[in-house]
Amino acid sequence: MDDRDWCVSAHHEQRVIAALQKVADPTPVKVRKTLNGLGYPDERIHHLKQDGKKTRFHLDLREDGGRLCESGLAAGAVSDVVPCVAVAEGPFEVTSEVRP
Repeated sequence: MDDRDWCVSAHHEQRVIAALQKVADPTPVKVRKTLNGLGYPDERIHHLKQDGKKTRFHLDLREDGGRLCESGLAAGAVSDVVPCVAVAEGPFEVTSEVRP
């Protein structure tokens, strides 16, 4: 990722974590609704999957040849989001991540 992607990722992480910490029962439907409420359209939300009482997901934040994506875990007060790297062009595919 370039310097711009690293800078932008912190902003996305902070606002997404703050919103997800308020979701008591983070089902995929509730997580999608929360992310939509933050302005992320459905086509940017990927791999929503229930994992016990948590929901995992990816956000596609690629712009202008960038490779930024976010890997998230919606788990109420312990929700977390970290940057990941996607292919620069074409269908969304994560190439590198450390999952929360």
